[in-house]
Amino acid sequence: MTADAAAPPAESAAKTVGRGVMFIGFAKIFFMLSGSIQRFWLTNILGAANLGDFGTVNSFISIINNTVVQGTIQGVSKPTAEDDARAGAVQRAGVRLQAGLGLVLALVILAGSSWLAAFWQSPRLASYFRIAALIPLLYAVYAVFVGSANGLRRFRTQATFDVTFSTLKTILLLGLAYLWSVRGAFVGFAAAAAAIMVIAARAMRLPATGEPFPIRRIASFMGAVVAYTALLNLALNADALLLRKAALWAPGVDATAAATVAGNYEALRTFAILPYQALLVVTFVIFPLVSRATFAADREATRAYVSQTMRYALILAGLMGIVLAARPSALFGTIYKPEFSAGAAALPILAAGQCCLALLSVACSILNAAGRTRAPLLLMIVTLAIGAAGIAIFVPRAATGTPMLITAATAVAVATATGLLAALVVLRTRLGGMPPAATMVRVALALAGAVIAARLVPGHGKLLGFAVMAMVGFAYVAILVVTREFGADDRAKFAKVFKR
Repeated sequence: MTADAAAPPAESAAKTVGRGVMFIGFAKIFFMLSGSIQRFWLTNILGAANLGDFGTVNSFISIINNTVVQGTIQGVSKPTAEDDARAGAVQRAGVRLQAGLGLVLALVILAGSSWLAAFWQSPRLASYFRIAALIPLLYAVYAVFVGSANGLRRFRTQATFDVTFSTLKTILLLGLAYLWSVRGAFVGFAAAAAAIMVIAARAMRLPATGEPFPIRRIASFMGAVVAYTALLNLALNADALLLRKAALWAPGVDATAAATVAGNYEALRTFAILPYQALLVVTFVIFPLVSRATFAADREATRAYVSQTMRYALILAGLMGIVLAARPSALFGTIYKPEFSAGAAALPILAAGQCCLALLSVACSILNAAGRTRAPLLLMIVTLAIGAAGIAIFVPRAATGTPMLITAATAVAVATATGLLAALVVLRTRLGGMPPAATMVRVALALAGAVIAARLVPGHGKLLGFAVMAMVGFAYVAILVVTREFGADDRAKFAKVFKR
């Protein structure tokens, strides 16, 4: 009778987790696709120099936004999930804390707008920073309501917020960019953030019950999360900011030429970061599993989670990386104007670097979930330092255009590969798990086979290029199946997840 009584709660929990993964996964995929649409269309609406201006300001703001949002969601979700009865009190404390923090960030960006523009020797950037200064404030408050939804397991509501915001941002950002160029793009961005904040506030306004929740408890928990998240977002966005500055140090390169290089790099990054965005879903799924296993001191379960998570992440990253690298000229020629073709040659290198960063972020998420918070910080600091040094030293020595893009991409790839190798060593020594050696060999074999398959087909036309990309992806998967790396057990696991 005890087992029977326990079964329904366990089944209910499984359904909650399964549905949560499906809802949040769909929202993240929608967010990724809409973000790609925004970047692809902006390249056709804006010229290379204007896209460089947008990319510089957007990368700077994204570091702040992503750090604040991720820290806020976790900071509000954790105490809410611990006791639903105090959800309203936690929400009010979060709104007060984040409204104050967001206001400080907005004022700092506003006050420093002229200095930031002078840093990149482009006075026109100042007005863009002033408009964008409002966005972190709106994001900070909006994230509190997302955190409440997450803590209360209202995953459908949380996913609805993400999809609604992505839709609003795409329409407003692109529509106003068409009318008023870069300035319009940021007005549209801010308008979408204001709209979703109001929508979320109305949908998730919770009644105040019980004692007020201490603001310091949210702030103290956010501190550790924010430090790592800031470093991760720097690793994701700092290369674009550093490249524009380093280009100014090259002989004969003025502010307009540097902006054009930055615009071409922004177009290049739009493709290259797709593997990172796709693997974000993995971190959402694995975090609670590892947290639970390590809390229970179940070393064998922890090792199994680590090994299997890194294994699947490696397989997925390899697939996306090789497809992107197969025919970059076809991708650029189809999506972009000819003025952005300079980045095609650098795509295979930067895609490899971003695949390494994606795997590094999964590894760091596992370490954080296991309570090993110091290692991810050190890994990100080392990765950032190597990448920044490579761009600062070698980009000014490269010729303007494609050579600069290849140099920056190479610096990123070397830095992220180094960080990933170090992370694998840490996973092995601290948690006893890493991708199985046989998996790494088979993935390397599949990558080599896919490259050979791409080389066998001559020509670089658009239609032929996409055909080659499909063929390369098929060859990669086929080799993994033939070598039994992706076998019947794996297919059964995926079927079980989707049935749930």
